[in-house]
Amino acid sequence: MARKRDYKAEYQRRIANAAKRGLSRAQARGHARAGEKPIRAKRIKSDERLEAALKLLRQTNNQGRAAKEAGVSAERFRRFLRSNSLAERQGRKWVLTDNRSRRMTVITGGEAVELTLRDFEQSSLNGRYLAAVGAFLHTNDIDLLRSFEGQSVIDGAGLAHPLETDPNALYRLSAAGGEVFHEVYRLNV
Repeated sequence: MARKRDYKAEYQRRIANAAKRGLSRAQARGHARAGEKPIRAKRIKSDERLEAALKLLRQTNNQGRAAKEAGVSAERFRRFLRSNSLAERQGRKWVLTDNRSRRMTVITGGEAVELTLRDFEQSSLNGRYLAAVGAFLHTNDIDLLRSFEGQSVIDGAGLAHPLETDPNALYRLSAAGGEVFHEVYRLNV
């Protein structure tokens, strides 16, 4: 038979242990007041639905709608944003502060290399570039690459890698085989 728990004694022990550590009674109960640090501030780990909600938040700037469309509770999504320092509230708007590094394929120097890019801006630039290269290879419209001439992406070590805009080099890479554009990016978490 299962042992019967003494909840009252457990609660008293928790309150006493917290008092020894200099914590308030509210913190010991697990419901810290505003301005008090919670005892167990767990980081919420990323999953596909939370990342989808973050993507929707970038587009709509509406946290509640982004969470609902991604199938995540608004509370969980808000905790995810705050615990991982991905966004902060400024007035009535969410300001994204997502500076996680991302692992991406970068076409530079006539070859495709896997690099860890510094932040969202760098990976966004590389993602737009890869989309333009894919469209260029399907349409042969060189104007798609003109906006990327002279631009570089910066990796995690701070090194700049110029984006390849030579059509012949891109055709060579495409003909060499292997799908360069199969996976846009992976977060390094």
